[in-house]
Amino acid sequence: MTFSRVLSWGSLAFLVVSSLAISMEIDPAVIKALRANSNDKILSVIVNLDGQLDLNSMKHFTGTEAQKGKEIAKQLEAFNSSSSSPLLKFFKTANLSGLKEITPIWITNSVRIRGTSDVIQKLLSMNSLESIVMDAPKPVSEFDDKPAGTLEPKSALPKSLNGETEAPAKVSWGSTKVRAPELWAQGITGKGITVAMIDSGANLKHPDLIPNLWQNVGETGLDANGKDRATNGVDDDNNGYIDDVVGWNFEGKNNDPTDKEGHGSQTAGIVGGMGAGGTQTGVAPGVKLMIIRSCCDAGTQIFESNTWEAMQYAIKNGARVISMSLSVKHPSNPSYAKWRRAGEVMLAAGVVHVNSAGNRGSDFTPHNVGAPASNPPAWAYPKQVNLTGLTSMITIGATDESDKLRYYSSVGPVTWEDIVEYKDFAYTGGKSGLVRPDVCGPSEVPSLSMTGATYTASFGGTSSATPNVAGVVALLLSAKPNLTVAQVTETLQMSAVQVENSFNNKCGAGRVDAVAAVEYAKAKF
Repeated sequence: MTFSRVLSWGSLAFLVVSSLAISMEIDPAVIKALRANSNDKILSVIVNLDGQLDLNSMKHFTGTEAQKGKEIAKQLEAFNSSSSSPLLKFFKTANLSGLKEITPIWITNSVRIRGTSDVIQKLLSMNSLESIVMDAPKPVSEFDDKPAGTLEPKSALPKSLNGETEAPAKVSWGSTKVRAPELWAQGITGKGITVAMIDSGANLKHPDLIPNLWQNVGETGLDANGKDRATNGVDDDNNGYIDDVVGWNFEGKNNDPTDKEGHGSQTAGIVGGMGAGGTQTGVAPGVKLMIIRSCCDAGTQIFESNTWEAMQYAIKNGARVISMSLSVKHPSNPSYAKWRRAGEVMLAAGVVHVNSAGNRGSDFTPHNVGAPASNPPAWAYPKQVNLTGLTSMITIGATDESDKLRYYSSVGPVTWEDIVEYKDFAYTGGKSGLVRPDVCGPSEVPSLSMTGATYTASFGGTSSATPNVAGVVALLLSAKPNLTVAQVTETLQMSAVQVENSFNNKCGAGRVDAVAAVEYAKAKF
C-alpha cells in the first residue's frame, strides 16, 4: 500500500489533519474521498492501530490444537480492545450522529469505521493511530482471471453457471485421484473436523450438504423463555453474531450465507459433499462445513475487511481448516502486510489455511500469485531456502487427470522485498524468491449446483483444486487430530506425488496423496 505523509498535501487536506502526528500514514484515497463527497454519503475506512500482540505467548499454551483458536481469539480481542480504547472514547465524547459502524478487526489489530465525511475527518485529528486506509472493494481473480492471451475452455468452467447440469461419475475422479476412498474404507472420513468455507456462501438446501453443515450449538435448542435459539433474535452464545446457526454472511451482515454466485456451493461440495443425492463429490464426506460468505455481491470484487472478519469468525468458532478459493492480485494493490499478519495469527491459532494460487499462469512473475496465497508456509521444504516469517498458508496449484499442471495455474516465485514491514524473499538481483505453490490438487472435477439438488459436471481453476486439498487436510486431521499446522504442511509435501520430478514453482512438492499423507503422519508424529 502506498501512502502520503501527513504534511505533503494541499491546503485543504492540511486544515483537515492539522493536529495529526507526523508518524501517522493516510491513504490518499481517503483524502480524495473527503474532498469529493458531501457529508450525507457514508464512507468506510480501516483504522490500523499501533502495535501488535506478541504471538510467541501461544508457544506456552498447553491445550489441544483444537483449543488454540479460541484462546488466541480471546487474547487478540482483548489487545484490540485496549488498542482501540482511545478511539472509542474519542467517538463517545464527540457524540457524532454520522457514525454508523465500529467493527473490530482484531486479526490485524484494526477497526473498520463507517460514517459520514465529518466522522472520518474527526478521525484524522487523532494522534495514536498507525494508518487510515479506504475500505474499498478489490477484484478477486478466481472468478474470472485468466492468463493473458488465453481463454479457459468451456469444459473447465462450472457448467451449472452455463445453464447446464450433468450427472458425473458416482465418485468424483478428484477424490479417487487423491485416494480418498481408500481412507473412507478405513473409517477416516473427516469426522470431528470443521472446515470453514470462506467463499460466496453455499446451497444450504442441497441434500449432499445438509447433513454436513456445521451447527453452532450455542444457537440451537430452546432458550430460557422456551424460544428456539436459532430464530429468537438473540446472540445466545455471546460470540457477536445473532442466530448464526450454520455460519455468517459478512457481506449482508446477517445469518444467511446462502450462495448467489455458484462458486461457494461447488467448493463446499468438493470438500464435504456426502453423496446423499447419488453422487460422491466430497473428499471428506464426514466433515462439518462452516459456511462463511465474504464475497461477491460486488461482482468479482471483495472487501478485504469482510474476509478478515470471516477468518476471525472461523478461528473463534473452532474451525481447524480454512478453505479459501479467492485472492487479491498484485495489480489491485492488496494489503499484503495485513494478510500476512492474519496468516501469522492463524498459525498461532492452529488453523490450517488452504488457499488457491490463482489462475494467472506464468505471465506476471513474480506477481502471478496474489494475497493471501503469497504468504509463506509454516514448514520449510528441504529445497526451500531462507524461509522466514512463517504463516498458516498452504498454497494450491491445479493438476489434471495425468498429474500435469493445468495451463492456467498460477506459478511462483513470489517476493516480499517491496513490502516494508517484511522485506524478505528477494527476487531481484538473481534471488530465488519464495516458491509457490506448496502442493497441487486435481481440478475440473464435478460438484454441486447452486440451487436445487443437482450436480455440475466440471468445476475448474485452482478454485476446485483448493477444496480437494482442504478435504485431504480434513482426512489427515481426522486420523491425527493433534497435528500442528507445520506438521500438516510437512506431511502433505513429503508424501506428495511429484509433478515434473522436482520441487518447483509449478506444483511445489507435487500432487497430494491422502493415503500417503496419513501413513507419513502416523509414522513421523
